[in-house]
Order: sequence, then C-alpha cells, then structure tokens
Amino acid sequence: MPEFLKKVLRMFTDGRRNVERGFFSFFFKTTEEDYTNAEYVELDVERTTNTVAPTLRDSRTGAVIVKSDSWKEHKFRPPYIGLKEPIDLMSLLERMPGESDDAERVGSWFGRLAAKIVRALSKFHRMIGLQVDLQAAQIMQTGRVTLKDDKDNTSFDLDFGAAVTHFPTAAVGWGNANATPVEDVAALADVVAADGQTEPALLILGDDAWKNLLKDDIFKEFVKKDGLGLGTLQPGLRTRGGVYHGMADFGSHTLEIWTFSGTYKTLANSTPQRFLDKDAAIVTARPEDLDFRTVYGGIPSLGMKEPFTQVVPSVVTFGNSGEGTGFIRVNNRVFEDESQDTYTAEAKCRPLSIPVSIDRYGCLKTQVV
Repeated sequence: MPEFLKKVLRMFTDGRRNVERGFFSFFFKTTEEDYTNAEYVELDVERTTNTVAPTLRDSRTGAVIVKSDSWKEHKFRPPYIGLKEPIDLMSLLERMPGESDDAERVGSWFGRLAAKIVRALSKFHRMIGLQVDLQAAQIMQTGRVTLKDDKDNTSFDLDFGAAVTHFPTAAVGWGNANATPVEDVAALADVVAADGQTEPALLILGDDAWKNLLKDDIFKEFVKKDGLGLGTLQPGLRTRGGVYHGMADFGSHTLEIWTFSGTYKTLANSTPQRFLDKDAAIVTARPEDLDFRTVYGGIPSLGMKEPFTQVVPSVVTFGNSGEGTGFIRVNNRVFEDESQDTYTAEAKCRPLSIPVSIDRYGCLKTQVV
C-alpha cells in the first residue's frame, strides 16, 4: 500500500477513537441484532409485573391466561440522518491542516482528496454520536424523543408512553424556604422501585438542582462523602464527563449522586445547550439493571466505489468491544460530479434510542414553572 494511503488510514483510525458513547448513551446498549436493514424496527416497551401467580384447584383445568406485560405500540420508524460535504478539486491546492506552505504534497492529488474526505466523514461520525447521546438524554428526562432539522424545526417526535408519575414536578421549587428535596427524591425513588421492581441506585442532577440540594439541612445530615471511593463502581460515567459526589439516603433508598454539565450545539444554533436541564433530577436503576437500547434502521446502499474502498469502509461500526456492546453504525459514501469537478463525502445513519424497561427510571423537575 502506498505510504500516503497508510497515513490517511491512520487518520481514519484516530478519528474512530473520538467517537464513543456519551454520558447518557452509556445507559443504552446495542447488540448485533439491533442493527437492522428494515424501514421499521419492532421492539416491546416492557411494563414490569408485581402480580403473584395464582394457583389452580386442579391441574386438569389447564393454565391461567395472563396478559402480556408489554406496551403494545412497539413498531418504530428510526429517524434519518444524512450529512455531506462537497469537495471542490481546486481546494486541493490549499494547505492542509498540519502542513506548512511549502510542505511536500501528501503523496498525490488523490492522497490530498482522500485526506479531506476522511476529515469530513470523521466529523460527521462525531456529530451522529452526539445526536444519539441527545436522544438518550431526552428520554431520561422526558420519556420522549424530539429532534430538530438544520433549520431548528421539529422533524421527529416520539412519545414512549411513560407513566406521568415518573416525571413529577416538585410542589415547592428547590432552594425555596419550604422546599423538601430529600422527600421529593425519595417519593420518585419509591415510584421507580414499585413500578420497575428494581432498586433505584443513581441520582443524576443538573447543576442548579445540585446547588439547591446542598442548601438543604436534611440532605446535609444524610450525605456520605464515600471515602472508600465507591463511585468507581460506575467508571464509565466518570470518564464521560460525570462528576461523582458521594452517596445519600433518600427515604429507604441509598443513591449515588452524580452531576453532568455537558453541552452541545446545533447547525441552527451555535449557542451551547445542555444535555441535562439545570433543574433536572433523574432517579434510575444501575445501567446493568436497565434494558435501554439504541437500534438502527436500514439504509439502502451500493457500497463504497473504487478507489475509495482503500481508504474508507462503506459501513463502519463504533463501539467498545470490551463493554460487549456496539454504538453507532454509519453508512459512508463518496460520489463524483464530473461536470463540477467535485467529490462529495456522505454519511448516513438511522439511530433510535428506546427505553425498553420504561418503568425503571424517572425525572423530577425541581422548579415549579
């Protein structure tokens, strides 16, 4: 393989390292069966039962018919993401990042074109990863996904039908004189434990919710600074921007306390926006006790054409094999417009995050609107 192609391949490999699960998508898993070639994906959203099995008077009477515990609206059409960047061949005369003006050209004109294509696709892959993390953040705060197009208009809206009791608002805004933040969190944790039939373990707070919680005298009595460093039980959250603050008792539940201040921007709005609302308080089971999925719809593709197959695969999957789960899967394409002397790099993906175990988390609004 020519040396310049080896350099470009190293660029693509290095770019892949920058695409990984974010703080919220860490709670969602993707297995090989979640990558589909279908227009729609079918997946049940589960309601957890706490019903005791009845007995029979006589085995000859047969079995008791029990209704499914699944929410039946389980056919979803994943949203469509398509990003592209046209590359004018005349732009190959421009200096590439990291080169001096008199630097030797990267192998050939094709090498410079391939480098530009790889840079564009790597940027697209990171953007898609952030969009998947935004989906996860919205689900954990609202129970629904609402996505915008490049003009900031709503292009996709899906309500997963979460129980309203899992998304309450504090009776008195935290930080006010009569606020009861410990009781508010305990009440939501009770709902998650009862409906989800699991023990809630994490409390994830927006910055203002955390500041107001620190003002509460009852909370100060219950918080444990965790000198043993038990927060290392969730290292994946820490390495993705989460800040661990110790543990505290909320009613009969002991919760790890985390904050997250990550932001994102959109093509329509360059002002940084928060993944986690500043006044939000999420109560959830541990990631291993959740069944949250990110699934992928099909995208018809004829694959990558020569000579770009030497540089970029037509389909690339990002993920951490050490975690036993994938992340995003993207279809890449490069096509030519001979009349314009232009090559276009394109990346397409159809991800949809789904809270299968929908009763095992909830989010409290800590301020009264």
